[in-house]
Amino acid sequence: MIAGWRRRGLATARRAKGRTAVLIAASVVFAVVIGEVAADVVDSGRLAARVSAQTYVIEVIPVIDESTVLASTMHLVRNSATSLDRTTLEEALGRLVAGTADNLDQLGTLGISAPNARSEQMLEATLATRAGAARMLTGGIALATGPTAFAPSGASPGGHSATSTLAVSVVQARARAVALIVQAGKQLMLGDRDYRAFVLSLPRSSGRGRLPASSWVSNPASWSNAAVSTWVALLSGTPRLQIHQALVIVAVTVQPPVVRIVGLPTTTTSTSTTTSTSTTTSTSTSTTTSTTLPGATTSSTTTSTSTTTTTSTSTTTTTMQLPPQGSTSVLPPTGRISVVLVVANAGNIPISGIWAAASAVPEPPIGRHPGPSPPTHWAAVRIGRLAPGASVEVTLPPLGVSSGYSYTLWASVGSGGLPEGPVTSPPKGVGQTDKVKIKVSAG
Repeated sequence: MIAGWRRRGLATARRAKGRTAVLIAASVVFAVVIGEVAADVVDSGRLAARVSAQTYVIEVIPVIDESTVLASTMHLVRNSATSLDRTTLEEALGRLVAGTADNLDQLGTLGISAPNARSEQMLEATLATRAGAARMLTGGIALATGPTAFAPSGASPGGHSATSTLAVSVVQARARAVALIVQAGKQLMLGDRDYRAFVLSLPRSSGRGRLPASSWVSNPASWSNAAVSTWVALLSGTPRLQIHQALVIVAVTVQPPVVRIVGLPTTTTSTSTTTSTSTTTSTSTSTTTSTTLPGATTSSTTTSTSTTTTTSTSTTTTTMQLPPQGSTSVLPPTGRISVVLVVANAGNIPISGIWAAASAVPEPPIGRHPGPSPPTHWAAVRIGRLAPGASVEVTLPPLGVSSGYSYTLWASVGSGGLPEGPVTSPPKGVGQTDKVKIKVSAG
């Protein structure tokens, strides 16, 4: 009885030990499998991160290249501004400011994240700093070449002449220009440092060695206070960089057309007749001259040789385009005229808020009994904005006139608020006024 119990207990113990060994073996196998799977997952994650970083580097290269290209525009401005005219300089600065802003926007729409937060921060700081420096540089140059940056003739900064107040403004404008440009240089150097930090922040596996070099400042000394002060003085002393605002009236015509012009100087005719006579083996030359703009004439010359005596007559008629002072343009009988002006921006900066106006002011009647004169009529229209060198033709609303009366026709162009009455004197600020004598024929 006792022996049987012992045999059963020993068998049970052996079975328990066997199950334990199986469980231990199964656990070891499971751990090995889990470890291998985990290693595969880790390796897969590392591979994905490496591929993503390499893709980011490839995608960001065009953005960096664009920034580096813009650096050439900045170097053109910094090294050659005094050899440019104002229009060319402003165009270069416009490209620089707009280009750096667009370059920063390109980064925001890249579509792939940087490998880490520091890389993203450093590249964004690089492009943002360069965009800010471009704006500072533009502002400094604007102060250096603005109206208050040029000392008047005979004035010296800090002097006690009648222009000493303006001279003080010159000193202040130049000082502000120097401060802005020096700060722009510091920002550019900071941007270069941020870019180097960006490259180093990328993982080695990203292929960061493929990134192009991008440096905007090759000579830090050129952005020092002393160097910039000298440069600002050169900018301020370059006449071609001074602001020049000029609105001019290129031509004045009226409808209905002028039938003739009377009272022209003897050297300029509205309708001219030239007679030439030639004899055998002689040469004759006839020249006719017509006036189109003040001070501008055109001539045509014909030379002929013949064996007989001939007489020829030629007639030339001029149009009414700013006829000379003292002449009168005669119109056919009419109760209204339309004035057409050709206006041009003859300056070197854009002008906004341009307007054109015309006023028909009746002259006192001559050889008549005193009586009421016709009323003055005027009209004005808004033109808008003209770029340097641009011109526009504008037709003003019709003006009332009376047959048999003479008028002074005032044509004006200016900027600012639209005139609220007849303009018979030069406008304040930029602009021009011309007057033309007209006479409306009696019906």
